[in-house]
Amino acid sequence: MSKSTPKAPDYTAAANAQAAGSKEVTTDQTWANRPNQNTPWGQTSWQSQAAIDPSTGKPVTSWTQNTTLNPESQRSLDAELGLQAGRSELGASLLPRAQQEFGQSMDWSKFDPAGKATQAGNLQSGNLQAGNLTPEQLQRGYDTAGPNLDSSQKYSQQANDAIYNQWASRALPQQAQDTERLRTQLYNQGLKEGDAAYDDEMRKSRQSQGDAMQQAQYQATIGSGAEAQRMLGMDAATRAQLTGENKDQAGFGNQAALGQFGMMSGAGEQNFNQQAAAGNQNFQQQAAAGAQNFQQQQAQSNQQTQLRQQQIAEEMQKRGFSLNEINAIISGQQVAMPTMPGFNQATKSEGVQSLSAAQMQGQSALDAYNAKQQATQGMMSGIGSMAGGFMMSDRRFKRDIERVGTTNGGTPLYRFRYIFGGPKVIGVMADEVPHAVTKIAGISFVDYSKVN
Repeated sequence: MSKSTPKAPDYTAAANAQAAGSKEVTTDQTWANRPNQNTPWGQTSWQSQAAIDPSTGKPVTSWTQNTTLNPESQRSLDAELGLQAGRSELGASLLPRAQQEFGQSMDWSKFDPAGKATQAGNLQSGNLQAGNLTPEQLQRGYDTAGPNLDSSQKYSQQANDAIYNQWASRALPQQAQDTERLRTQLYNQGLKEGDAAYDDEMRKSRQSQGDAMQQAQYQATIGSGAEAQRMLGMDAATRAQLTGENKDQAGFGNQAALGQFGMMSGAGEQNFNQQAAAGNQNFQQQAAAGAQNFQQQQAQSNQQTQLRQQQIAEEMQKRGFSLNEINAIISGQQVAMPTMPGFNQATKSEGVQSLSAAQMQGQSALDAYNAKQQATQGMMSGIGSMAGGFMMSDRRFKRDIERVGTTNGGTPLYRFRYIFGGPKVIGVMADEVPHAVTKIAGISFVDYSKVN
């Protein structure tokens, strides 16, 4: 019967052994993944040397990867680098010209003025004489003069300013925020003013913002021309409506005059009708001539406005010409290193699981011990409960023995625990009550009915 639990495995030694095995596997895998590669463009090679890890002070292996091009690839790379450097230098030489073009604000005064609003001519009806009636009694003059209209140049400038200012009120603050955000991002990346990468990103940002401003000015110019033309059309329609109303009013007066003259003598009426017909014919001729003249003036005004828009568009294109040339020069193909082919890297293999093995070994030994203890306890429990009132009282099978008193007959009483487990119990020792002992398989049992 086992009296002690099995000794626990040395888990620390097992863990150290497992760590050493894992480190060895990692070292082997690292060496397997450092092949030298030879390609038609050159070679990629590895070099190793002993070094000291500054964080731990322990020796480690330091690796260096080298890429060497063959003479033809190296000449091609040098040529591409030289070409890119030449583009950058050429773009830098053109920068002062672009700065000069954008340094001055747009001079709007040098463009031809936009077309002016057209004016309809004044139409006069003929004077009619009938009896003692004066022309003022027959009808009033046909006045075609309408309200004064603003010129298309004023409409164009107002619309241009409104469109551009609306864009600027939103875009300029946003551009300022974007610039500050980009500067903060570059600072966080470790870049500062004067670094090539920093200056290149800031230049691209300014270029993008300048293009947006130029596009907004162009859209404002195009939109202002359309707005001026629309306002002129509304003015023309208003004048035409007023002219028609005056014409209808004059015709109504003529009809009233004709009715009044109808009561006159036949000769007077005939004379009046002749004068009225002649006056009406003259009025129609003046109206037709005035309408034709108005259309010609309007066409000329539209043409003049379109000419101004074209001049502005050409000026804006000229202002950005140098900048577009710089962008075309420096945005050429970037230099790229030859790509070395990939390979199937060695996968990591697992080292010896020493720690898991030690844990399983310790658990197995403990399980075997527990099973043996349970078997022994079962056997002893069966023996201890045999023969009715008999109890196993052999001193050899008891532990933690302490005397706690005496029976009425003077027999010592003890508190103890059986070696196979269970709670503490109170009883006697078999060797102290030989008259109550029975031997079973060499083990002493006490009949407590015979103990006082």
